[in-house]
Amino acid sequence: MALINCPECSTQVSNKADKCPNCAYPLKTKSNVESEGCFLQTLNFGCSLIGIIILILIIIFVFAALSN
Repeated sequence: MALINCPECSTQVSNKADKCPNCAYPLKTKSNVESEGCFLQTLNFGCSLIGIIILILIIIFVFAALSN
């Protein structure tokens, strides 16, 4: 068991702890970060795709308005 410093309050905490016992700051393990990273990458792609679609629709409406 190794001790790490809590990023929030700097208390020494076990590296196997889920959260800091002093301030309850959530401590992530490497496996938790990897699994959440996949979800966040998918979410960012989805948001980017929606943004691109909205931008294309705005451009279409602007060109349609200018051509009249």
